[in-house]
Amino acid sequence: MDPLVTCLLIPFAAAIACLFCWLAPALHRAIAVVAMIAYLAASIRLFLAVDAAGVIAVEIGNWPAPFGITLVADLTSAIMVVVTAIIGLAVTIYSLSDIDPTREKFGYYIFLNLMLMGVTGAFLTGDIFNMFVWFEVMLISSFVLMTLGGERPQMEGAIKYVVLNLISSAFFLSACGILYAQTGTLNLADLAIRTRELMQPELLTTTAMLFLVAFGLKAGIFPLFFWLPASYHTPPVAVSAIFAGLLTKVGVYALVRVFTLIFVGDTPFTHGLLLVLAGLTMVSGVLGAMAQFDFRRLLSFHIISQIGYMILGLALFTQWALAGTVFYLFHHIIVKTNLFLISGITRRYSGTFDLKKLGGFYPATP
Repeated sequence: MDPLVTCLLIPFAAAIACLFCWLAPALHRAIAVVAMIAYLAASIRLFLAVDAAGVIAVEIGNWPAPFGITLVADLTSAIMVVVTAIIGLAVTIYSLSDIDPTREKFGYYIFLNLMLMGVTGAFLTGDIFNMFVWFEVMLISSFVLMTLGGERPQMEGAIKYVVLNLISSAFFLSACGILYAQTGTLNLADLAIRTRELMQPELLTTTAMLFLVAFGLKAGIFPLFFWLPASYHTPPVAVSAIFAGLLTKVGVYALVRVFTLIFVGDTPFTHGLLLVLAGLTMVSGVLGAMAQFDFRRLLSFHIISQIGYMILGLALFTQWALAGTVFYLFHHIIVKTNLFLISGITRRYSGTFDLKKLGGFYPATP
C-alpha cells in the first residue's frame, strides 16, 4: 500500500478497532500502543520514499489533479509526519499512566487516534479545501479530548477553545470559497500557478488576510492567541502535551504553505504584516510568561512567543529564514511536548503545578 495512505489509515483503523471493543478499555491501550508503533514505522517508510524519489503524490480514486483529492509528501511534510508519529507514540505511552479509567472508558484513545489522523492529513494534503476537512477532523477530536472528564476548569477552557476555533473555521471556509471563485481551483500546486496570472491582485491580498486570520487563530499569533493560555493547562497532562506539541504547529505549517506557494504577489504588504505580527507575538508571549507561576500556563505563554520566532522566518522570506522556520518547527514540537510531560512528572512527585511551591524539589527527589 502507498505509504501516504498507510499513514492515514493506521490511526483511523486503530480508532475503529477501539470502537469495536468499547467495553474493554484495556484493549484500547494495547491497540493504541501497537498502532502508534506501526504509524511510526509507516512514517519512516514515507520519509525514506520521499528522500529517495523526491516529492511523491497519490490521487485518491484515480481522479486526476486538480479535480480529485490529492495527497502529496515533500521532505518537509514527510518529516512533520515522522515527528507526529514520535510524539504520538510518546504521549500514548505516557497516557497509560496519566489518563484515568473513566476517560479511557469514554473513548480517550479513539479520539487521540482520530486527532493524529487529522494532523497527518493536514500535513499531507495537496488541496486547500481538504486541508480544511482535515483541520475539522483534528479540531472535533481535540474538542472531545479537551472536555473529556467534564471538570469545571476543563469546561471553561474548552468553551474558549471551541468558540475561537469555530470562528477560525468560518474564516477558513469563507477564504476557500473566495479563492475558488477567483482561480477555479483549490489544488495547492495549481493555485501556485494560477494566482500569478490573476488580474485582481488586490482581491487576492484580501483573501490572504482571511487565511491569515484563520491560520493565525489556530497558530496563536498576536492578537489572536488569548484562547491558548486559557485552555492548554486545563486537561490532563498527556492531552495538553500533544496539543502544545502539534496543534498550533499545524497552523504554522498552513501559514508557511499558503504564504510561500499562493500569496507571494504582494510580499511587501503581506510579509511585512507578518513581520510586525511576529515581533508582537514574541514580545507578548514572553511578557505573559513572566507573570505566570503555574507550570503549564507558563509553558503555554512560551508557545506563543516561540510561534512568533517561526512566523518571523516566514516573514523574512529568504531561503535561510524559511529553513530556520522549518527546523525550529520540528525542534519545538519535540521540546515543548517534552516540557509538558515533565510538568506532569513534577506534579506527580510534588502534588502541585505551582512553581512557588516547588522550591527544594531537587534535594527532596534527587
